[in-house]
Amino acid sequence: MPLRFLRDAPIRLKLVLLVLLATGGALVVASIVLIIFDFVRFKSDMEKDVTALAEIVARNSTAALSFNDEQAAAETLSGLQAVTSIEAAAVYGRQGELFARFVRPGSAPAIPLRPGEDKATFTEDALVVFRQVVLKGERIGTVYLRNDLREMVGHIKLQAVTVGAVFLLSGVTALLLSSGLQRVISQPILHLADTARSVSDRKDYSIRAEVRSGDELGRLVEAFNEMLMQIQERDSELQRAKGELERRVQERTLELERRNEELHQSNKELDDFAYIASHDLKEPLRGIHNFSTFLLEDYADKLDEDGSAKLETLTRLTRRMETLIDSLLHFSRLGRVDLAIDRVGLNGIVAEVVDSLGINLKEAGVEVRVPRPLPAVRADRARVGEIFHNLIINAMKYNDKAEKWIEIGYQEDRQGAPPVFYVRDNGIGIPEKHFDAVFRIFKRLHGRDKFGGGTGAGLTIVKKIVERHNGRIWVESAHGLGTTFYFTLERGDERK
Repeated sequence: MPLRFLRDAPIRLKLVLLVLLATGGALVVASIVLIIFDFVRFKSDMEKDVTALAEIVARNSTAALSFNDEQAAAETLSGLQAVTSIEAAAVYGRQGELFARFVRPGSAPAIPLRPGEDKATFTEDALVVFRQVVLKGERIGTVYLRNDLREMVGHIKLQAVTVGAVFLLSGVTALLLSSGLQRVISQPILHLADTARSVSDRKDYSIRAEVRSGDELGRLVEAFNEMLMQIQERDSELQRAKGELERRVQERTLELERRNEELHQSNKELDDFAYIASHDLKEPLRGIHNFSTFLLEDYADKLDEDGSAKLETLTRLTRRMETLIDSLLHFSRLGRVDLAIDRVGLNGIVAEVVDSLGINLKEAGVEVRVPRPLPAVRADRARVGEIFHNLIINAMKYNDKAEKWIEIGYQEDRQGAPPVFYVRDNGIGIPEKHFDAVFRIFKRLHGRDKFGGGTGAGLTIVKKIVERHNGRIWVESAHGLGTTFYFTLERGDERK
């Protein structure tokens, strides 16, 4: 949490805190070192002073010990009354027996019954010193001094108070100085941030930040201004390119509109031409057909067998020509007529087609199977009906089996992909080399009158309708075993 606060804090606060933490840390380290040094020095000085005092008392006690004068020894110790830190003192004889003693009034320290080693020792609350009394190189007694530590504790407390006061004063001074000096660093950064915010809000890359120094911050501002200049140049180039692109798009749009209008007019003229052409072509064909029929009816008894056959052939050819003209006209219009796309149920369409072909299917002895309900799709109802109508007629015509059947269904290859519909039969099949040829207009693989005849335009029309629905169609077949036509409709499939 503290780190997150510092991360999100203003830069002014960060700089002030940085200075305070650095100053405070340095002061704490310096204060600790100073207190430790002063404590060690004061402790050493106290030890030296008390040891020197013990040495003085030892020298002054030689006469009293030599003459076994306890009164003189007691008077020597009573002189320690002037040293306020001495709580107790004692002189021990040659055999270590307590010879004389001194206890400061108001104190009740325990005086050792026997002398200790010749040294100074710090206890929890006092400094204890034992010092030998030596006369002519011979130990004749021992001096004992007990010095309290109140002076040292008071000195340490005074030092702590002094250090605390200095620390507080230094902190306030550092705070005041850092609050003013941080502006040297924070002001250029804040100015740069305000400039960047203005550029972002106004999207105006002509704004520049003021360079206020020649240090790293100044170089940063210069680099920022350089970056803005490059962005401004690129933005100007983009604006120019955008204007040029808009101009070109507008020109292309106008050109496309003009061409669309021309194409629309051309299509209209083509439709009119196709209609007129088909009408004008059909008119003489109907005349030829009618006169051929009249000749057969009125002069049948005057024509020989060969003449009658030729007239019948002429009649058949006129009917075929008229059918070809109708198929060609229908195919030419498929690519130009808009599709009426809607949600349609294929089950109903297939049922209508099968019903319309009911008599033909019954006469041909063909069974139509639909293994499972077909899905609904978004398509042109009439055009999809043509797909199934042509494929069912083809499957019915090209079948020489005793038991004929046609199966209509669909497959689902993967999730999200459109279903693949199929029309399958057990007819004569198609050699693999003709898989592409069957979709060419007016292409027949058999004689004109074989398998019921036909124009050869049915599969071409089916392929055109499928492609208008953004789908594709293909065939799989084995010669003599049957044929399956697969197709997809990708205008937008919807399941029931």
